[in-house]
Amino acid sequence: MRVRFEHVTKRFGAHAALQDVTLDVESGECLVLLGPSGCGKTTLLRLVAGLETADSGRIVLGDRDVDNLAPADRNVAMVFQNYALYPHLTVFQNIAFPLTARGVGVAEIRRRVAEAAERLDLAPCLERRPAQLSGGQQQRVALARALVRNPDVYLMDEPLSNLDAQLRVQTRSEVKRLQHELGTTTIYVTHDQEEAMTLGHRVAILRSGQIEQLGAPLDLYRAPATRFVAEFIGSPRINTWTAAVRAGDEVAALGLVWRISPALRAQLARAPRVVAGVRPEHVRVATAEAADSVQARVVVVEPVGNDTIVTLACENERVVSRQHDGCALTPGQPVWVSVERERALFFNADTDGRIF
Repeated sequence: MRVRFEHVTKRFGAHAALQDVTLDVESGECLVLLGPSGCGKTTLLRLVAGLETADSGRIVLGDRDVDNLAPADRNVAMVFQNYALYPHLTVFQNIAFPLTARGVGVAEIRRRVAEAAERLDLAPCLERRPAQLSGGQQQRVALARALVRNPDVYLMDEPLSNLDAQLRVQTRSEVKRLQHELGTTTIYVTHDQEEAMTLGHRVAILRSGQIEQLGAPLDLYRAPATRFVAEFIGSPRINTWTAAVRAGDEVAALGLVWRISPALRAQLARAPRVVAGVRPEHVRVATAEAADSVQARVVVVEPVGNDTIVTLACENERVVSRQHDGCALTPGQPVWVSVERERALFFNADTDGRIF
């Protein structure tokens, strides 16, 4: 089912949680709402569920304007961060609760609960209570409870944030598999950019109640519209350095020089202050001087499996590099730094927008 937000604004007193948000979620799509705490992600989800009312604008599910529709009549299922399970009920009873509340027949309840439990590997746990389950199992029960309703839209509010790292990855895979198999429209809220990149067909990045950028995960990564998006997507965070436009066709940052075309120079000339951005995987570190490189000093070395994250001091700037081929660097060691120049991004420091 398609979900449309048309110029939606929501205020809490003087605070504008959402400001004139217009957004289309396609039928069958998994759209991820990503952004820092307080940017309006959960508020948008609660408006769809009917737990909050918009101050202005419209929300449309399919062909129905739901602004005046009770939550129970919207046929959406919400999965919460804190699981919200009933501790005195068994797993079976927790999963069956929305069906029991709607007066669904006993045979149909058993069939649908068994189906959901099988999908989420909960069949051996149906007679247990939540306190007897692990965190990952409790989250799967919450997912199963949403699943049995056969809703038109799933709403997921940071459902994995209370799990440890290993369980988060495992459960994330289950959520992705379920969404793919069921093809149900899903709106997923997270502040974790790795979750967003992995789960979403598209990602909407929110900032201060507005959509900063909307697009496919890799498009946001490769072509961020603003410095905020560039810094929010990617781990480690993108390097940003003050840049200077020189006479002729050059722009310099970190002691490195880029040659630019006259057309790009005209764009740079319209920006009073310029910031260069280079992702850590596009920064090269060598122990010997090479062409187009500058000297730096190793500050921190962090092995992370196959990769090594190296933090360096260079030209009074902080530089982070992700090395894929292993390295034997040590803190304090002098090295030489170069970058993949064609991968660099340039931003207007005053407006935050990407220049090219």
